[in-house]
Amino acid sequence: MSVKVLMDVGEYLQTSFDGPDCEYLDGEVVERNVGELPHAKAQGNIYFLLRLLAERSGMLVVPEVRIRISSTRYRVPDLAVWRNKDIGERIPTEPPFLVVEILSPEDRITRVQPKIGEYLSIGVEWIWVVDPIEKNSILYSQQNPVGALTETLRTENPVIEIPLAKALDINS
Repeated sequence: MSVKVLMDVGEYLQTSFDGPDCEYLDGEVVERNVGELPHAKAQGNIYFLLRLLAERSGMLVVPEVRIRISSTRYRVPDLAVWRNKDIGERIPTEPPFLVVEILSPEDRITRVQPKIGEYLSIGVEWIWVVDPIEKNSILYSQQNPVGALTETLRTENPVIEIPLAKALDINS
């Protein structure tokens, strides 16, 4: 059973947690599900593929960084991508154009859905939700906030296209 941890936002922003970083939701510190091997492999593969693209285009790819949703809410996506590297010092001051959430075995889409709405509300243009166990993904965007199943993780401006099989390292 988890224990509720309450703290003010200033304390949260000064705290480093043992293990994966926690999210901050209206005064409550919320643990994120710890990824197991399928989660870690998918996160590593997608990070590697995005970094290859970033080197050529000047994008910035960051794993597990705190994203400010509002003055009382901070989320920590598995990966975040910005078009350029000028995003602030400690906490990004600009929303990423792409966020990647990789589901852990304990995650359910109903648990991730509020995050998707929050990311869209601050201007994140693209969200990839990847399920390495079920080997599927849902692509959300400002143009399609409802999301759609996809076999190709993609964005526009810049164009990024990563086949899901390659992201999950299927059959290699």
